[in-house]
Amino acid sequence: MKKKIPFLCLFSLFILPLHCHAEASLLGATQKEHVSVNNRVLAKVNGKAISVVDLMKKMDILFYREFPQYTSIPEARFQFYEANWKHLLQELVDKELILADAEENKLPVTSGDVRQEMERLFGPNIIGNLDKIGMTYDEAWKIIQGDILLHRMLYVRVNAKAMRQVTPSDVRTFYEGYAKENMIPDRWSYQVISIRDKDSSSAATSANIAYQHLKEDKLPINEVIEKIKLLPLAKASQMSVSELYSHTDKELSPVYKEILQKMESGDYSKPVIQKSKDKSLVFRIFYLQKMTPGGPPLFKDVENKIKDKLIENEISEKSQVYLKKLRQHFDIQEMIPEDFQPFELK
Repeated sequence: MKKKIPFLCLFSLFILPLHCHAEASLLGATQKEHVSVNNRVLAKVNGKAISVVDLMKKMDILFYREFPQYTSIPEARFQFYEANWKHLLQELVDKELILADAEENKLPVTSGDVRQEMERLFGPNIIGNLDKIGMTYDEAWKIIQGDILLHRMLYVRVNAKAMRQVTPSDVRTFYEGYAKENMIPDRWSYQVISIRDKDSSSAATSANIAYQHLKEDKLPINEVIEKIKLLPLAKASQMSVSELYSHTDKELSPVYKEILQKMESGDYSKPVIQKSKDKSLVFRIFYLQKMTPGGPPLFKDVENKIKDKLIENEISEKSQVYLKKLRQHFDIQEMIPEDFQPFELK
């Protein structure tokens, strides 16, 4: 199965902070009635005008896609407009440049393609859902048609070339440096058995007997705990077992590491006397379930990740070159007054 490569990130059309803005708007006690639009032409690309309303229609589709539950809340939509109109205007300019290139090269889009995407985005009740964002069927059709052309043109001009550019040799070369910078540390999976007693000699006796049962008799830990409770000299001894820890070299204390690295998987250490956090003496027996050796990541485990990263880098570089050529080939006029505010909440 062929793996899909993400299109030019410039046209991802999703801004992480937007969700926070939309959520915050719901906390207000009073909702405004509507968003007022100060409509005017903001830019012209190859003779085609882009107005505030054009920009708003595009943002309405994006808003519905990301936050359909908030389409009836003016504050949420207004905050979405305010946070995104400037950078989305630039994306619309770039989009019109690419569409002009698609028109010159007569790149086709069928009605079936557009209908399928409309149903995917708006569901079976297309008209009803478009009404929620105040958009006509024809307006949505035109925008979706343009988006399909945009993605297909980007694939032809940018993505396909980027994918051909990255060779197996490039991936292998990048892996050599990646492996050195992303070494996997050793990982230790272990438990700690603690024996406490106010009488240190009783604690030592309990610990040694517990070690014998675990090491020599191969008894389960729970059974050993019950046997320790029955010892006449160890009735006051308390024996506890930690959860199964899984720590890397950096996460492991030097004292614990010194003990564990001398052990084999499935082995118990001899009782070790240590000071607990409350300064009291405690005997500890370590159980090493396994030690997973570290080292460089296997090439087969990171090959696809590296390849995708290299392709993304190529896409980013080639997209900038492509857009630069389009700006030189087609006429662009920007007409945004200083301190212009296209939207107002009333």
